[in-house]
Amino acid sequence: MSTTNIQDLNAKISAFESHPQCKPPNTHPTIFFLYDFVRNTHNQLKAVDAEKYAAGDNGAKNAVGEVEGRNAFANMLINDTSGKLSMMTGGNPSNPADFGAEIKAKAQILTQ
Repeated sequence: MSTTNIQDLNAKISAFESHPQCKPPNTHPTIFFLYDFVRNTHNQLKAVDAEKYAAGDNGAKNAVGEVEGRNAFANMLINDTSGKLSMMTGGNPSNPADFGAEIKAKAQILTQ
């Protein structure tokens, strides 16, 4: 399905799950927020009927477009250095979350 596929989203979720600040009991609120956003995006993609998408169904195409938009938004948030994302998620804006190279790379793949 277009530029978004389940394997890439699975890889992104795995990158989040292996991030040291995504593990309880000291889960970083910003990292958890994005992890949850990515998981929900993954679930939306899994709900798309691939046959309908391949047949050109507008509903399926719109659903994939939504997933692509969410991936672009997640990429933008992951690369935020302004501290605004931290303020939005209850983190420390003077010390934004460091998502690390692996998560950033996985997020970038999903926007290409």
